[in-house]
Amino acid sequence: MIKFTLRQLEHFSTAARLGSLAAAARELGMTPAAIAASLAKLEQVSGLKLFDRFPAQGIVLTASGREVLQAASELLAQGEQLQAGLQGLEQRRRGHIRFGCYPVLAYVFAPPILMHHGHQWPEVRLEVFETHFQEMQDLLHRGEVDLILTYDQGLDRDAFDILPLAEVRPKVLLSAQHVLARRAAVSLQDLEGMPYLLVQDPSVGPGYLDLLRQAGLDPEVALVTRSYELARSCVGKGLGFTLMAFQPPNPVTYHGDAVVAVPLSTDLGPQSIVLASRKGAGEQPLISDFMRSCQEVLAAQTPARPGAMRFQPGL
Repeated sequence: MIKFTLRQLEHFSTAARLGSLAAAARELGMTPAAIAASLAKLEQVSGLKLFDRFPAQGIVLTASGREVLQAASELLAQGEQLQAGLQGLEQRRRGHIRFGCYPVLAYVFAPPILMHHGHQWPEVRLEVFETHFQEMQDLLHRGEVDLILTYDQGLDRDAFDILPLAEVRPKVLLSAQHVLARRAAVSLQDLEGMPYLLVQDPSVGPGYLDLLRQAGLDPEVALVTRSYELARSCVGKGLGFTLMAFQPPNPVTYHGDAVVAVPLSTDLGPQSIVLASRKGAGEQPLISDFMRSCQEVLAAQTPARPGAMRFQPGL
């Protein structure tokens, strides 16, 4: 148990520097008696004599006092650094935010969010965790991330605060060489007989394949993967189609094949993009500022639509 305080060390350091209790009292805005009592308490808890006292000459450090002064100066310097850091946190200038992100949303939104927030708060360090929905929920439950950006696939509303950001609708991803790629929109009937490339993420709600089947299209599944880029690459090779809400800015796959996202004329329902945090976390300045950055980036890049339904998107 620590038996001394930083305030006592400050009194001790000031008195040692000035060589006078009266001078230390004036600088610190205290009475000489209060300074003397503080130093006496420090000597008592340390078991050391820190000063030799001379009525006409003031005070002089003992050998033990000189050793204590060196250690005290280091502690006081660390205390000042900590105080500056706390002020930086309170003023939202410094900190560390751990950010979980659903993969396809990470591809599209994580870079602009990092750039936007970093421009406003350059001393806030951002760390991104890209993983599937259930793992993101688990990380948030365990406190290993501060927020998650995801589709609303059945989030635990008893444990998390949910901030809706945007709603989007799926598009059909096709090879740029496909005959349907130049259409203004594609119907489910147009997709009859085409293999489906399924991007699957464990969750509690229905995915795109389920929604296609509910709408009357039951395609042959030619690929099951968790990798969005693998699905895009296979689409680019003409191996089938998949559904997605976003086409990244670069419409070319790893293999150099162009792909296009064509609107689906059949409405399968909107996908709600949300930001989830632990209950009350949004009241913290660092977190609330980051949430605002996410809102601003998504507002600039997606249309907002009310009344989102919840389901697990394939992408």
